[in-house]
Amino acid sequence: MENKPSLPALTGVRAIAAYMVFIHHFNPFSKEVFGERFHSFINQFHIGVTIFFVLSGFLICYNYYEKKINFKEYFIKRFARIYPVFFLLTTLTFFYHYFYFSKGINIDFRDYLFNITFLKGFFNDLKFTGIAQSWSLTVEEVFYLLAPIMFLLIKKSKIWLFILPIGFLVISWLASSFLFDKAPLGFMNDFFFVLNYTFFGRATEFFCGIGLAIFFLKNKKQLKFKYFTHLGLFFIIVSLYLLTIFDINKKNYEGQIAITVNNLILPLLGITTLFLGLIREKTIFSRFLSNSVMVKLGKSSYVFYLIHMGVFVALLNKVTTNLFFHFIVLNCIAFLFYKFFEHPVHLFIKNKYAKN
Repeated sequence: MENKPSLPALTGVRAIAAYMVFIHHFNPFSKEVFGERFHSFINQFHIGVTIFFVLSGFLICYNYYEKKINFKEYFIKRFARIYPVFFLLTTLTFFYHYFYFSKGINIDFRDYLFNITFLKGFFNDLKFTGIAQSWSLTVEEVFYLLAPIMFLLIKKSKIWLFILPIGFLVISWLASSFLFDKAPLGFMNDFFFVLNYTFFGRATEFFCGIGLAIFFLKNKKQLKFKYFTHLGLFFIIVSLYLLTIFDINKKNYEGQIAITVNNLILPLLGITTLFLGLIREKTIFSRFLSNSVMVKLGKSSYVFYLIHMGVFVALLNKVTTNLFFHFIVLNCIAFLFYKFFEHPVHLFIKNKYAKN
């Protein structure tokens, strides 16, 4: 099989997604200075997580859909890419809590085990323990686990692109309805939790990426329409605006509308269209995201995402609370962590245990 072309713009966009989540968590645009509407608009930058999910669906499908998957090689590569950094940073986080917050109280090994096994994301009571934002890795890992099986089904019939996400929604709704307020630790607590924090509720985002990858692999010719990038950005901005109107945290019709925007309209019309533009069109956006600096930042964005809240920020706060200073220092730490730990360990595990 011929080597697939690299897609540097989609590496650069990883950095943008991580920075959006950072800005969402530390919104510097106060209501008093910038107005409530703009403050609320920036608060919706949690969609960086949606960008990651669509991108994961695209890249895994792009790299594996046309192959006969060697399951051992596949899972070792996924493990090497995700787990060593996550395990180290999660362990550091729990030790930090022990020495600086617990004051001698034993580390909660239950929470630690649920974190390092990626299980915490199934439990409403535990989803923000450890590295708070790592709940999204539970979502990612479930996708990685199911992806080879889903690809086999989709190869048999493209109708599975629609049946599977609907099926996941129905199954999760039935499970959450049955378990409502009954399961310990808020396991699959309610349907709103499932829709916001689990793969089964957010599968549509991955399937948008999968659908785009299949379309891209099957349609090698350039498309006549030349404005996918701009159209995608337009729908992303519209989706952000809609999310300022409808509160995604409300457990009523308003929350249902917001979840529909975030989990379906945004990834389908906005992010997927943008990605198609970034890989098919030569624009100022694709050139910017493809430059060497953005590609390097994109490669270290996984570490940045894991450290942008938590231990490192707590330590930086002892020096200054200046957000721009935090942003620069966290990027430097993330790059050094990627260069001297994440990437070498990834290559070592992959080369030693997974045949190419």
